[in-house]
Amino acid sequence: MAMKRLIYTVMVLCAALLCGCTDDEDMLTKQKDSIVRYLTSSRRLIDEQEVSSSLDENPPFYTVFNNSSYRHITNYYEAGREAWMEVEPNSIIDIQFNAYIFSGSEPNLASTYWSNIPATISAIEASNKHQYDKLIWSTDPLTVRLGRGEVIEGLEAALIGCRDQDSVQVYMTSQAAYGKHIIGSVPKNSPVAWYIKILSVTR
Repeated sequence: MAMKRLIYTVMVLCAALLCGCTDDEDMLTKQKDSIVRYLTSSRRLIDEQEVSSSLDENPPFYTVFNNSSYRHITNYYEAGREAWMEVEPNSIIDIQFNAYIFSGSEPNLASTYWSNIPATISAIEASNKHQYDKLIWSTDPLTVRLGRGEVIEGLEAALIGCRDQDSVQVYMTSQAAYGKHIIGSVPKNSPVAWYIKILSVTR
């Protein structure tokens, strides 16, 4: 009898674990689908793998990293860009950014959870729709040292290969962002989007 109870308990635990994995996989699949749907419809981008077969001369595209982070360099075709310093795995970069909780539609002021852009901070304070009397976000450039775990996984992966002065949009599933942690006003399991201007790159 004791052995039957033990076997039953193990089976229940295994089933619970399997269900949890399936739920997480379903959630991440929905987040990925939502990001791709937004990029291909609202942003009118194509997957980088489709660029070579596109009839457009300079088709705007997104690049996928680890199947969980999606990057669009808005100025990719700018003249002379190939001469700008490239971001490498151990680079130090300064960035300006707006960071949003991503809902599948156009990020906006109400979905901003962090920024160092003065105009964004002033607009949020003026809207009186945030939880603080006064935002304490710095307007200084954010210095990121890649390879040290200083930024979320999806953002670090997407920054490598960008160049000095690039304007970059990075969309991340919760797996590539904060996962099941609640960070400030970001709920757990939230996909996020970062809109970035790279100000400098040093190695």
